[in-house]
Amino acid sequence: MSTKEEKPTLAGVQIKTRKRNIAVALDPGSFADAVVAIFEDQKDGDDLETNLLAGVKVLEATALDFSRYGDTLFEVLFAGGRLAAGGNVVEEGKKLDTNVLAAEPKREAMVPYIKVFQTLLRKRPFLIRPLENTLIKLLKSLDFYDELGRDKIAIATGRCFAMKLGVQPDRVLQSMLNDRMVAKGLILQYATTFFQDYLSSESIDDLVALLRKARLDTHLLDLFPPQKRTLKDLDEHFKEAGLERLVEYNRKKQEEVHLQELKAQLSESIIADPPLPVAESIRIVQDSKKEWQLPDTEIIKVIWTVLIEAIPTVGKNTQQVRAAIQKQVKAYEKLLNAFCGSARVEASLIVHVQVCCYEDSKLLKLFTDIVRMLYDCDILAEDTINWWAKKGSHPKGRNVFLRDMEPFLKWLDEAEEDEGEEQPDLAGKAGSTG
Repeated sequence: MSTKEEKPTLAGVQIKTRKRNIAVALDPGSFADAVVAIFEDQKDGDDLETNLLAGVKVLEATALDFSRYGDTLFEVLFAGGRLAAGGNVVEEGKKLDTNVLAAEPKREAMVPYIKVFQTLLRKRPFLIRPLENTLIKLLKSLDFYDELGRDKIAIATGRCFAMKLGVQPDRVLQSMLNDRMVAKGLILQYATTFFQDYLSSESIDDLVALLRKARLDTHLLDLFPPQKRTLKDLDEHFKEAGLERLVEYNRKKQEEVHLQELKAQLSESIIADPPLPVAESIRIVQDSKKEWQLPDTEIIKVIWTVLIEAIPTVGKNTQQVRAAIQKQVKAYEKLLNAFCGSARVEASLIVHVQVCCYEDSKLLKLFTDIVRMLYDCDILAEDTINWWAKKGSHPKGRNVFLRDMEPFLKWLDEAEEDEGEEQPDLAGKAGSTG
């Protein structure tokens, strides 16, 4: 007989097991119908903005799941219903008649809807991402809309940025770099309307900052179809669209890029061992000037910067640096003179030298010496130096440099009065700097 004790049993007792969370099926259709019903019920009269704001007030008081159906919410407000692939509105469910794509392609017609977005985002900042998603979806579906539809999307996007809704430029506007739609010219139409709307209330500096955040500030030409991707095409198109400020900005941006390229080429010729002949450096600058239509006022700044940066200053005192600059100026006197043939260019050079001396501690006490070197080499004329002293100096270090220049300026005045004083031949160099 076994003496092993039997274990107790739980006969008749039901053992409960932990249930897993049951996922609720997504139902964006019901959410969209609820949004449509709310806005439709609040219609009272013909004032669109009043009706929309009344609708959003009721919408905010509901228990609708905005975090789950944020995309659907903005799709209804933009298109009247949920968006399917290709930008089409799904056939099932109710439709909202008052929506962005049903409005006129005008800024004032879009503002009431953007105000609704503002109201929603003020209390629910997490809805910014769904708004961005909807803008991106519409942008990627431009080829499924007609010209008016594309303009409406562009204006609405412009208002979203202009009215500071918090939408991120890089997320939305990077979608413009779509080769298929760029080739069709759709992106250029969209971008043009977008720029026109944004600049109707914001400054060109604001637009530049926006494009920089979107990493598009150097890619304006990429918005043009491949067969029209030239600076001439860009200038003509945007000027015709009334976007002269954008044309000027792009021209300056391209100029900056080409000046940096020139700086790199010129620097290589000067720091080479041995340095290339001065005539070769002049040819490099002349070729770049002709190819990229660079102004002498900017070219002379590049030349001076390259010449100074090529001088080793580590471990050298002020007198040694001064001697090195004097040697460099004498060595490249012909290069400087080749592109410093007018009072306007001279003025650009002396102001640039002033800024360089202010920003480099090793040059701070050498400004007057450098101006004298350039004067002795007939690179700066007396009239230019006097213009700088009277009204042309840069704010950086102005008082210090003017005080340091007093003896030299006095010498210039005395030399001019003394007919017997030998002076460099300034023929062709002096003149108005206006």
